[in-house]
Amino acid sequence: MNKLICIALLTFGTVSCKNNVKENQNEVIITAYATNDLKNSKKKTKDVEIVFCLDATGSMSGLIGTAKEKIWDIVSELAQSGDVDNLKLGMVFYRDRGDGFVTKQISLTTDLDQVYSDLLKINAAGGGDTPESVNQALHEAISDMKWSTKANTYRTIFVVGDCPPHMDYQDDVKYTESCKQAAKKGITINTIKLGTSCKSAIYHFKQMANCTNGEFMQLDQNASDIVIATPYDDEIYKVSQSIDNSRMYYGNETEQAVNYNKKAKSMEVYEKSTKTSNSARADYKMSKSGRKSWMGDKEIISDYAEGKIDLEEIAEDELPKELKGKSKTVLKTELEKLTKERKKKEKQLIELSEKRKQFIKEKKKELSSDKASFSEKVVDVLKKQAEKKQ
Repeated sequence: MNKLICIALLTFGTVSCKNNVKENQNEVIITAYATNDLKNSKKKTKDVEIVFCLDATGSMSGLIGTAKEKIWDIVSELAQSGDVDNLKLGMVFYRDRGDGFVTKQISLTTDLDQVYSDLLKINAAGGGDTPESVNQALHEAISDMKWSTKANTYRTIFVVGDCPPHMDYQDDVKYTESCKQAAKKGITINTIKLGTSCKSAIYHFKQMANCTNGEFMQLDQNASDIVIATPYDDEIYKVSQSIDNSRMYYGNETEQAVNYNKKAKSMEVYEKSTKTSNSARADYKMSKSGRKSWMGDKEIISDYAEGKIDLEEIAEDELPKELKGKSKTVLKTELEKLTKERKKKEKQLIELSEKRKQFIKEKKKELSSDKASFSEKVVDVLKKQAEKKQ
């Protein structure tokens, strides 16, 4: 089958949609206008929420592969480009009725390692005919995800694929209705048509984008991208893995169980991802939003370094298992040492990431390609729209 990605991000202000519906042979004409209830606000973008809706049918292997390799580059580029406090990511994978599944969701969350871990489990399969359950995927992305209602937030959805939505399913929520709901929530829908087959998809994808003043693009069938390995990837892998491995959590039994499970998900990323994608992950983790979500809640080294905890008030049974049985004096000495070690590694990681970015920049000059890659196109749209919403 053919590919389709849906990215959802929080956007600044609200967008209204006026729906002039003219249905003729499955054609729907949509006109849109934008209203910004924060037009007098001088606040900068603070939060971002992203949901990818990916067609996971058999012919989507190129798209799924690109998502697995480049998602960290996309969020890193966005996080580094502006003042982003919190970045959430979610996904909706879809096929069609009669396939192994119609849709699968990954909830919108700041825990990007959890999202990535679930993404790595997805493979392209099924399909074999057209159209696809685009309508259902878009509806779920808009209605099921827990979008923030904060004013200083950028929201968007990217629908990416090559096949049109089923307009013949009587019990489906059509994209014309979903677009109106997106507008009410201040979500901008962008669409990318992949490949040259299923030309009828172009019309529908354009209409989806038009309703919320989003962008429509056409790219190659495989959502091709550029992957550049660098001499710094191995060292970045080692340093970032060491930082992740040093994470220790305090709190009650339930809190520790939840946080150590998150740590386990992070460690899985090293086993299952490529060195190049891990380098992009490390770059994101050192951004403002990445740092906030990297360690999570009640990580004792980071909380101690930031002065958030009083060691005298932490009960023995609430200490991390690695630090139990130590006197308060020894515990303080140990945490001072661990804090210094982590800061040293973080500094090293920043330096390595900068060298990596410079290496990639020079290599791209050598390639001198006039065609922007899939991830570059997505990042360009995100940056442009986020800037307008400030």
